[in-house]
Amino acid sequence: MSRDKIKNLQDQIWATRVSRINAETRLIKKESFFQGINIYYSCFTIIVSIFSLINKDDKLSLLTLLMTISLLIAILYLNGQKFLNNAKEYKKNYTELHKLQLQLEHVSDGDVQSIEEIEDSYCKLLNNSENHISYDYYCTVYQSNDYYKIGRWKNIRFKYYWGSVWRFMIKFMIIILPFLLLVVSEVA
Repeated sequence: MSRDKIKNLQDQIWATRVSRINAETRLIKKESFFQGINIYYSCFTIIVSIFSLINKDDKLSLLTLLMTISLLIAILYLNGQKFLNNAKEYKKNYTELHKLQLQLEHVSDGDVQSIEEIEDSYCKLLNNSENHISYDYYCTVYQSNDYYKIGRWKNIRFKYYWGSVWRFMIKFMIIILPFLLLVVSEVA
């Protein structure tokens, strides 16, 4: 087996491992963001409820009721997503992938059996774990050194930046949504 084939396998395992690390990080950040949003929306709803009671505003009371119901549904849904549990699974997987990387460093060119065992273990790890999303891989390429980035970055640059922009826009819209609802309820 050639050194190039071993290097390709090393790169493949490395990219999968780092993509799983990025997936874990993404899920932990997502969990934190949604926990913060739950608190933010709850506080916002309480403040709007107090204003609706003080001002005896029926439109505002209706908005508060709709926000409370929506908040309850969102909290139940997001808790069902189990972001932290999935992040832990990714961590287990990328730890095992790292072990394969270390094993592969100690394999010589002619040791076909060891290489095949590592390839088999790699396939089993892929099969036993939920796959990361494409954006996690795009982040891997973006963060990688020039050796790995060359030839890959050109093809995914737009997808990486587009993924970053729409994720930011969604978070921004989630943050300003209560204010937009408040403005719309006052205008209506």
